[in-house]
Amino acid sequence: MASAARYAVELGLRGLLRHPRTMLLTVILLGLGLAAVMSMLTLLAMLSADPLPGISERLHLAWVDSRAAPTSASAAEPDADAPPFLWKLADAQALMDLQPAVRQTALVSTPVTVQPGDGDRSDTTVAVLALGPMPSMFGVPLLRGRYWTAAEEQDRVPVAVIGDATARALFGDIDAVGRDLRIGSTLFRVIGVAGAWAPRPRFHFLQAGQAVWSERSESLFLPLHAALDAGVAPMATRDCDGRGVGGFGFDSIDLGACRWLALWAELPDESTRAAYADALAGYARSRHAAGVFERPAASRLDSVPAWLAANRVVPDSVRLYLWLAVGLLALCMVNVAGLLAARFLRRGSELGVRRVLGAPRRSVLVQCLVEALAAGTLGGLLAWPLTLFGLWVIRLQDHGYTDLARFEPRLFALLLALAIGTGLLVGLVPALRAARIEPVLQIKSP
Repeated sequence: MASAARYAVELGLRGLLRHPRTMLLTVILLGLGLAAVMSMLTLLAMLSADPLPGISERLHLAWVDSRAAPTSASAAEPDADAPPFLWKLADAQALMDLQPAVRQTALVSTPVTVQPGDGDRSDTTVAVLALGPMPSMFGVPLLRGRYWTAAEEQDRVPVAVIGDATARALFGDIDAVGRDLRIGSTLFRVIGVAGAWAPRPRFHFLQAGQAVWSERSESLFLPLHAALDAGVAPMATRDCDGRGVGGFGFDSIDLGACRWLALWAELPDESTRAAYADALAGYARSRHAAGVFERPAASRLDSVPAWLAANRVVPDSVRLYLWLAVGLLALCMVNVAGLLAARFLRRGSELGVRRVLGAPRRSVLVQCLVEALAAGTLGGLLAWPLTLFGLWVIRLQDHGYTDLARFEPRLFALLLALAIGTGLLVGLVPALRAARIEPVLQIKSP
């Protein structure tokens, strides 16, 4: 039995050399179809990857509906279909005080102009203004120094954690820890220098018009109240009572009437998440009952994947192109199945002789499937360089996220598995048809 199986496998491998032109065409068709699918699968996998591995699974975005009652004007707002997420400062502080055992942070991302305390140079960078331990919650890598403490935040001490690139731009090769940083008219003491921190996408504060896939991210982290005391006016998406969505503001902000903060909570397990969700819903109900929230009580607690999906961060065009690539692969598979059927039928006399000599149908089936499997494997090997070429072409496109289209070694196993599965799938029907050939009809003389 084993020797018969080995012989069938050997015949299947030898069959690759028969009719080389049709086999070459088979391999090329499979390679093109597999490369198209793998190129788009790779891009989709990169775009769907965890933006902060090991950290983001604990983070959840909280929201309660504190917006004013809807009007005809607000129904026509351009961002009305975007998931709301903004908080007023007072509400964010109140909820954080209600859940002291849960690590929480309310933050906003805004451009800030900074300069050394004793120098003329200046640099404009993107800063995170945060209530709570934002740098440690979001895994901002600390190269030197420390983060700010709860006491420093409560006392509104002007301290800052600065990115290494910004520190070099402002202070050169001098260690920035302990140096003064001027923001507005206030001197901030640099207490920490952070390494590169650039989650892609920038899920922590999504706003309309923002390049969420940009490689440039925040490189300055400030306690919120200290920044506000220094006159920093957040230039970010806002939702203000009586004025609808304020868009990007370049003036002072009405802290009491506007929503401009995103509130994140660190919830490591399901029980903690359920308890926090109950507290969030309870806060919304109590504020609505008190007449503060005009709309019916509503709340939401989103994980990072759910938040990204709600905002459709992965472009729909990528999924469309993937389906088109799958369609191309299906077309290639149909043509390959026809080529394999023609190859097997052309060797009908040979297969008939094997049957007359006692070879069972299973042996003929194995022979044909081995040939199809080998063709699929060769198509997968050809698809590898074609996939690399396709990803290079994608990277040439300027869509903000296309530079993420890079092949990873772990995807090569997926490529080979897809190639082997495709080879077996397209070869199954032709192999079954060849195994059912009546041997007498093939070997009798005309």
